[in-house]
Amino acid sequence: MGATGKVRVWLWLWAVGYVALLVAVVWWLFAARDWAQAELSKPESTAAWEAWREDVKADQNRPAPVQRRVPKSIEPPALVLTRDYFGVSLTGAVLFSSLLYWVIAWFVTGIFSSRQDAAAS
Repeated sequence: MGATGKVRVWLWLWAVGYVALLVAVVWWLFAARDWAQAELSKPESTAAWEAWREDVKADQNRPAPVQRRVPKSIEPPALVLTRDYFGVSLTGAVLFSSLLYWVIAWFVTGIFSSRQDAAAS
């Protein structure tokens, strides 16, 4: 197999891995969004979030090394993130996982190419 054939094999392997990565990332984000909307929109979750906010308000008067601020949102942050900012989250996850994947692919290809070149010499 010539050098061109090896490059094609590497490209096909990396492309298949990349498609698998994208499917996993997108599926995981949609699953997380569905879970957050199902679980965090329940009255119990909203009540627990409000109780936590009230606890933070009560702690404002006590001296502590670190003062927590009372969150402004009346809904749990994960619910707001997955509902209102899902597109941004999806874009960021795909962009950064793609960048990381292709940088690692470049490094691994370079490592194996240099080993094969050294063995051929």
